[in-house]
Amino acid sequence: MITAVRTASIHDGKIAEALAWAVKVTNYARDKFGANTQLMRNIGGPAGQIHWVSTFPSLADFENARKQIEPDEGYKSLVMEARQQNLFIGTSVVDALYESIA
Repeated sequence: MITAVRTASIHDGKIAEALAWAVKVTNYARDKFGANTQLMRNIGGPAGQIHWVSTFPSLADFENARKQIEPDEGYKSLVMEARQQNLFIGTSVVDALYESIA
């Protein structure tokens, strides 16, 4: 099992807008691609940080999903919307992959 986590920090004063956008993009990925993704936010740790957590049966499945979503025009439009609204600190976006071992 592969778990992919994308983390982003929200700009001050943009929490409501960023969370609304994050829910929209999460639902888009679920509806269009069948993504097994949850949107999470910190209740401890850095304030204003959210995480998209997705699980995949294998690394190949993760790669196939990424190849579908990244070139998708609807997804790219949503990403542009977030950039235009300056919702996230650009340098804060971090991707991590984890492999289940037990």
